[in-house]
Amino acid sequence: MTPQDWLPDLFIAGVPKAGTSALHRWIADHPRALGSREKEACFFVDRDSHLYRASANVEQGLDGYKDQFVLPKGPRPQVILESTPGYAYQHAALDHIPGLPSSPKCLFVLREPADQIRSLYTYFRNNWTYIPAEMRFAEFLDAVETGSHGFGGNELARNALQNACYADVLARWRDRLGPDRMMVVTFDSLRDDPIMLCKSIADWVGLDPAFYDSYDFPKENESYTPRWRLLQRLNIAVRERLPDGPAYRKLRAVYRRLNTTPGGEKLETRDEMAALRARFQGQNRRLAQEWDLDLSAWDC
Repeated sequence: MTPQDWLPDLFIAGVPKAGTSALHRWIADHPRALGSREKEACFFVDRDSHLYRASANVEQGLDGYKDQFVLPKGPRPQVILESTPGYAYQHAALDHIPGLPSSPKCLFVLREPADQIRSLYTYFRNNWTYIPAEMRFAEFLDAVETGSHGFGGNELARNALQNACYADVLARWRDRLGPDRMMVVTFDSLRDDPIMLCKSIADWVGLDPAFYDSYDFPKENESYTPRWRLLQRLNIAVRERLPDGPAYRKLRAVYRRLNTTPGGEKLETRDEMAALRARFQGQNRRLAQEWDLDLSAWDC
């Protein structure tokens, strides 16, 4: 078996908290596609990333990556997919993915910067312990701006403002990958018209778009707020030791029924959000021009 037999043809390479879990499943559910064993293999991340795993990283060569793909018997799937949205910011991903023998394409899903940063904040505060539960959103933004908090080594939280300058991020990828192997879409299109979005992606990667005419578009990785944070900390400690699979997913479903409420936490962030939106207006205009995107909804 050669690397071309199992290496991805498509990466969802960015960005976090922009619907990438749902999109990964929608593409992987296509009968001629195959998703990685773990949606986020985190194989092409930097040594100093909180996502780094010494036993499964490109530093050790590609052989360790092969375990992420369970190929069916018979012909190779038309599209093999892996989705680690943190790749957008990783030097290792930028250094290795463009030159893989499978010549993969990269898909980037972008969310309005202020909304993306607030979602990142609530996720790492409620679902993990990287951001202290007592830290308010304004305090988080100040800590990111001044570099006064390490956030447990989580670079996605630490660099939240810098990472939302999408035009700069995409320019680095365009220089290494070329525009023909990149597709840039928005969270708005994923949310408002998933059929059209998936059909355009399918056409781009060589899948039959007609599959999505009757697809039900299940939701994935929706935000939640824990009822009891002590129980949530125990959940975090336990889930990191459990392999992903049917048993893990059943336990996760039971836990979420017991200790979570759907939706993100209601935050009083009107002033902070208005300031954030104003901060990124120049970047957003450049982004719209360079990638031919309709970002009019981001101005509200």
